Amino acid sequence: MKTSKVILNMDSTLKKQFMSKARKEGLTMSSALNITARAYVHDRLKITALDRDIEEGLDDIRNGRVISQEDLFKKLGL
Repeated sequence: MKTSKVILNMDSTLKKQFMSKARKEGLTMSSALNITARAYVHDRLKITALDRDIEEGLDDIRNGRVISQEDLFKKLGL
C-alpha cells in the first residue's frame, strides 16, 4: 500500500487523549487515524455538519465563549 503524509491541526489535549486511548488499545495514532478514515470512507462513521456545529457550540458554552442575547442584538444593530 502506498502511503502519504498528512499534516493536521488538533487540539493538544484531544491529541494526548487520543494517543493515550490508542496506546491502551495497542494502536499507534497513525493506525487509529487510518481505521477512522477507512470507516468514514465506507460509511461506517457519520460526521454531519450539524453534529459538528452542535459540538462546537457546546464547547463554546463550556469554555465561556458566549455573549448575552442583549449584547448580540446590539452587535447586530437590532
